[in-house]
Amino acid sequence: MRKMVVAAFQAAAAAPTIQSPGDWSTPPAKLPAILVRCGDDQKASIGNIGETQFNTDFVIEIRGIVSGPTGEAAQDALEDLGATIEDILLRNIAIRAQTQDFPMIATVTEIKSDGRLHFGAVSMAVHFQIYEAFDPDVETTLERMTVTADLRNVFDASGTYPNPPFPDAVQPAPRTSGPDGRAEGGFDVELPQ
Repeated sequence: MRKMVVAAFQAAAAAPTIQSPGDWSTPPAKLPAILVRCGDDQKASIGNIGETQFNTDFVIEIRGIVSGPTGEAAQDALEDLGATIEDILLRNIAIRAQTQDFPMIATVTEIKSDGRLHFGAVSMAVHFQIYEAFDPDVETTLERMTVTADLRNVFDASGTYPNPPFPDAVQPAPRTSGPDGRAEGGFDVELPQ
């Protein structure tokens, strides 16, 4: 997802400097800048039936940095860059196609001065939720299948047959319905490998 976020910023030409993972201390000559790196992630199991499935919540950390001749100019540039970042992320079709939800976006801004220049930074923790499924490695191949029919409506009321194909399904004699333990029909299927 980090790569998709960076690609979205680059495609939109959101800032002259877009770096990932990004050195969080960026020199003034490279501003405005957008820095992107991965944050934490957490997987929550969907259940224990079937393949292993998760709703995965993770964070992409984004830092937008601007400068201006005054605090007000830096603040204005920062607000514009923050709005651009959100707009690009939340409208990007490729990102939205991979994302179930954006549970939260936490934003912190700061303005400081260093001599004549004022710097503004917006730090955003964008929370994404995606679905992940992990199919087990299949090492056993199905080579052959046997279908056996021991019917309910065709049965021997009093017979007992040795080694029935499904012993737990056989009704004890005397019986009023099947299965009785003898196969009325069936077939074998050889599967191509």
